[in-house]
Amino acid sequence: MGDTVEDNEIDRISELPPFIVHHIMSHLSAKEVVNTSILSKRWQYLQRSFPILDFEEAYTYFMEISYPIFFRRRRGRFRTSIERFIEYVDASLLRFCELKFSMQKFKLLISLLDIKESSCVLDKWIGLAVEIGIKELDFDVRMLRDPVYTLPGIVFSAKSLTTLKLAGFKLEQPLDTIRLRSLKSLTLNYVCISELMLQKLTSECVLLEELSMSDCWGSKCVHVFEAYKLKIISISVSSNELESIKIVVPSLQELLLKSSNPQRRQIDVDGCTNMNTLELEGFTIIDREFHHLMSKFSALENLKVVWCQSLERLAISSDRLKNLSIVTCSDLKAITIDTPNLVSFVYASNPVPISSTMKAPCPWKVDLKNKDDPDTQWYLDIKEFIGVSNQIEDLTLHVTSERVSFNLDEFRISSPSAPCEVANLCLEINAPTSDYEAFLDGILNVCHPRTLSVLKAQENHNNFVEWLHEEMMNRDVNCCNSSREVKCWRHYLKDFKIGCFVPGGGQKCFHIDNLIDVLPKIPMETVRLHLDWCFTVAVENS
Repeated sequence: MGDTVEDNEIDRISELPPFIVHHIMSHLSAKEVVNTSILSKRWQYLQRSFPILDFEEAYTYFMEISYPIFFRRRRGRFRTSIERFIEYVDASLLRFCELKFSMQKFKLLISLLDIKESSCVLDKWIGLAVEIGIKELDFDVRMLRDPVYTLPGIVFSAKSLTTLKLAGFKLEQPLDTIRLRSLKSLTLNYVCISELMLQKLTSECVLLEELSMSDCWGSKCVHVFEAYKLKIISISVSSNELESIKIVVPSLQELLLKSSNPQRRQIDVDGCTNMNTLELEGFTIIDREFHHLMSKFSALENLKVVWCQSLERLAISSDRLKNLSIVTCSDLKAITIDTPNLVSFVYASNPVPISSTMKAPCPWKVDLKNKDDPDTQWYLDIKEFIGVSNQIEDLTLHVTSERVSFNLDEFRISSPSAPCEVANLCLEINAPTSDYEAFLDGILNVCHPRTLSVLKAQENHNNFVEWLHEEMMNRDVNCCNSSREVKCWRHYLKDFKIGCFVPGGGQKCFHIDNLIDVLPKIPMETVRLHLDWCFTVAVENS
């Protein structure tokens, strides 16, 4: 009999050229690459010449979560596991080196008990990788106690290396010139590095385009200059050791600065005149410093300001800015935006600005939290803030309060204009049941949303959903004085439909006929209502 279909298919798989097989393997995880050996004996052979070596020690992630318990109970088992893992990596690396092929990538994630016992084998592995022309080196060495592993100097002569990613290392300054002639990307996570060593790296790696540093230590100042190809810098700081950041790189395009503690640090990036993307997170920076910073970047197109607590009055004016995000700046009181070419604007988890002048003709996404108990003035401030835009995509309100108050007459006297149009209003409320009506009256006189979503983050939010459903079903249109030219929201709501709830933040809609019956069974996610408004009354704005 002839070959079966299955035999022919296996033959075709076996006959694929090595470069195609290796390309397929490059899109698989290390475990999946091993499993390809079942496809054919030839694939099992080609695994040995696969130029990407990826090793992860199984205990590493578990120890990060519960190291004290783990270390007391499983030290012997851990040591045995590490020894077997080292033997496996060593054999795999030596087998590959015997083929005399260049290595594309060597990735290692390992936790060690004692650096003195293991440093020689790590030195050996790195040396072998450098000798056979490694292009990408990604080493993450977790020590269970100090000291950290010192990177061997041979790495600095790896002429073919394009990507270097290190975690848990100490970098000591070499006596000779650094000869990383091909290095384009350098990532340092929890690495001990001096100010002089960083300057030497960035200035002598002449093709370096991307630098990322996270939780590094050993230096009071990050100073980067004479890096003529550098395009992206990302610096994340968690300790109090770092005092200043100075970057003089005219070629820089993207700068991301992040701090997880509020210590004041000097930031000098005036020399990055061609930068188009800036993200500033967690830094204590006052208004004057921020405005000086912004004045230096006329080419800026993307700006994200997050958790900068000392900012009170924010002024941004730019014809080039396209994307602007202001997030969790809790001291913000006034905002002036003049960005006629803005494409997107996100204003999230901030207080409602007391004063605002906005020129941002693009879709807005606004997320507000109350600092004090919401009152009529709070709603007026919201309406003034969002009222200058006719493209409010999302308005989210998180209200936690012991008392909510709203006076419709006072609101109409101060703001007689029609409610704003909003695509989607999202509410999360934690307030007394007796204040639900004041809360809803306030926000639905600020805006008329096409959809109203209620975040069901807690069980007691069911109370608000039930009350909201009842209020809309039995709304009283005789509630307002007939002499009022503009009445409350109840007069303009034609109809509403319970559209869906959204489990897990997904987009799939589930139609609900009887909300009250199914509400206890709905996962604690989002209930969404579709609202149909008619607002045909001519409104005087005076």
